Amino acid sequence: MNRVTVIVIASLLFGGSARADEIKVEGGATTISSVFLTVQSMFEAETGHTMSVVQSTAVAGMIALEAGKVDIAAAAHPLEDLLAAAAKEGVVIDKSTLVATPIEENRLIAIVHKSNAVKRLSKEQLKDIFTGKVGNWKEVGGSDLDIDVVWATETKGQNAQFTRVVLDGEPVTANIREVKGYRSIENLVAVLPSGVGIIPVSMSSSQIHAPEIPAITSPMYVITKGQPSPKVQQFIDFYRREINFLK
Repeated sequence: MNRVTVIVIASLLFGGSARADEIKVEGGATTISSVFLTVQSMFEAETGHTMSVVQSTAVAGMIALEAGKVDIAAAAHPLEDLLAAAAKEGVVIDKSTLVATPIEENRLIAIVHKSNAVKRLSKEQLKDIFTGKVGNWKEVGGSDLDIDVVWATETKGQNAQFTRVVLDGEPVTANIREVKGYRSIENLVAVLPSGVGIIPVSMSSSQIHAPEIPAITSPMYVITKGQPSPKVQQFIDFYRREINFLK
C-alpha cells in the first residue's frame, strides 16, 4: 500500500474537514520545525485546511495568542516559564484561560566545540559555568581555556526553563557572547573552542560536541485559548496518528 493510498484511506476513516479553514500558528523554532512543519503539507492535503505558520519565539506566540491573532501558540517549555517571560515583556496572561496540550517531548543539551575533551557535566558544574562561578575549562576537566558562555536573546522560553531548572533562579553571567537564536548558538560554538551553549537536541548537528548532562526535558505544547477548537483538535489528532504511523 503506497503513501498516497494510506492518506486517502485515513481521510475517509478520520474524516476530512467538511469546511476548509485556516489555522494560524506562531511559536518557537523547536516546536514549529519538529511538529508543524513536519506534517503541514500532509495535513493540508488530507483535510483541505491551510496552515499559516510563523516561526518567531514561544513567548511571541503566547503574546499573539493572547491578542487573538493566532489559534495556536507553539512552545517547547513549561507554561509557567512562558507566562513569566511574557510578563517581562509587559503582557500578563491569565493561566486559567489557557489549555496546553502536550504533543511531543523536547530535550535541552549542552554543546561545546568538537575539540573540547569534557565528556560530562553535572548540574552543579553547569550552574557554576553559566553563572560565571567557573571561568576556565580546566576547573571541570577540560583544557586551560577561559569559558565563553554563548547566550541567545530570542530563546526566552528556553532561557527561563534553564534558569529555573539548572541555575536555581540565579541570573546567567553578565560575561556572555550574545547571539540571536538556536542556530546562532550552535554556529558560534562550532567555531569557538572556548564556547558553551544550550540548545534543543532537535536543533543540533554533527558540527558540535554534546557532553552528557542531567536530563532537562519538557513537553512540546499546542497552547490554545480554552479547549482546542475542532480544527485545532483535528491537527492534534492528525499529528499523533501520523507520527505513530512513521514510527
